[in-house]
Amino acid sequence: MNGLECPQCGAARIVKNGHAHTGKQRYLCRICTHQFTLHHRRTRISPDTIALVDRLLSERLSHRGICRAVGVSRSWFRRHLQALTNTVPHSLDPEPQSFPKV
Repeated sequence: MNGLECPQCGAARIVKNGHAHTGKQRYLCRICTHQFTLHHRRTRISPDTIALVDRLLSERLSHRGICRAVGVSRSWFRRHLQALTNTVPHSLDPEPQSFPKV
């Protein structure tokens, strides 16, 4: 189809696959089933916004409420939470304790 290639696998078996919420044409790779749009724009979340999200996480607000108040998507928020979880060292098992035998 007009020389399109899949950005994932490089295959040329591409078909139209509806429209994104922005109105842009979506495409589907028949080989690897990757869906994509051409010339998409990904807006970066500013460091100030990330700091605000981190502060609001300690305020007992709902996750959806934080997303609405700050203006970030829920998928970005989930990825941010996962990244925070991966950076915090935690262990479920405390150090093994030896108890004296009676």
